[in-house]
Amino acid sequence: MSAEIYYFSGAGNSFAAARDIAAKLKGDLIAIPSLMNQESIETDADVVGLVFPVYYAEYRGVPLIVWRFIEKLENLSSKYIFAVAVHSGGPDVTIQHLADHISNHGGKLSGGFTFKMDVPYPVSAKLKKAFFGKDLGDPSSYPGMAAEQKKVYQDWKLKLAEITSYVSSRGEGTLETLSPAAKALRAIFLPLRRLMFMGRYKQLAGESRKHFYELVPLADRSFRITENCNSCGICAKVCPVANIEITDGGPGWLHHCENCYACFKWCPENAISGKIVEYAIRNHHPGVGVKDFINQRQGG
Repeated sequence: MSAEIYYFSGAGNSFAAARDIAAKLKGDLIAIPSLMNQESIETDADVVGLVFPVYYAEYRGVPLIVWRFIEKLENLSSKYIFAVAVHSGGPDVTIQHLADHISNHGGKLSGGFTFKMDVPYPVSAKLKKAFFGKDLGDPSSYPGMAAEQKKVYQDWKLKLAEITSYVSSRGEGTLETLSPAAKALRAIFLPLRRLMFMGRYKQLAGESRKHFYELVPLADRSFRITENCNSCGICAKVCPVANIEITDGGPGWLHHCENCYACFKWCPENAISGKIVEYAIRNHHPGVGVKDFINQRQGG
């Protein structure tokens, strides 16, 4: 059984998960951004794995680059396909959207898994930020966050064993998504959630008449740099889609952003801020280094 594990990552969580899966399955680890300049993508592997973070769960949950990657893949009908979506607490129906998209392109998602790999700020803190402008502060100021994050990494070992055992035995039918009852409840609140999300992205992009997925690449207009910036260029190097250029004035965003926050999370001077990342934690996976992200555009 030959396997290829394709990944997209911003903070390192998806990369770390994909790396672990590839090692267990003795498969090849391949960065999705390194292939996106091709009109079509072919693979001789029997098994195709997709590992990515959940973005904009109010819509599809699948990053735009991963969505386009699936559209480029050839001969999906002959592949055993599985996916792992890592998240920070809300995968929603991401796996179902992914399964439908793969089906529409002639393939079948035989196994779809989700795993909480990142611990965000508490909801209460985000609400205080949203309504009262209270600064979120350092994550270390929240008791329990560090311990919870440590447990998450430990729990991943169990999930890794579950996923790789399932794939090795060519399991079928496991798609980790919402139950019918949860989907019905979701449908009640989804219009309001999407309205709020759309409003936020219109603000970030500075646009008012765009479809949501047209707003996403333009949301980088809300990034800002502080006086800490020394134009080291790390942000441009770690950006998986080459969306940043360095000039005399420092980094500039080119408006084909994937909203992965790699620039924000990997900046060694903590010099990148802005409304787009006002609720984000400036962290990355402890087992992943900056070189891994510089290599992402080059193949992994």
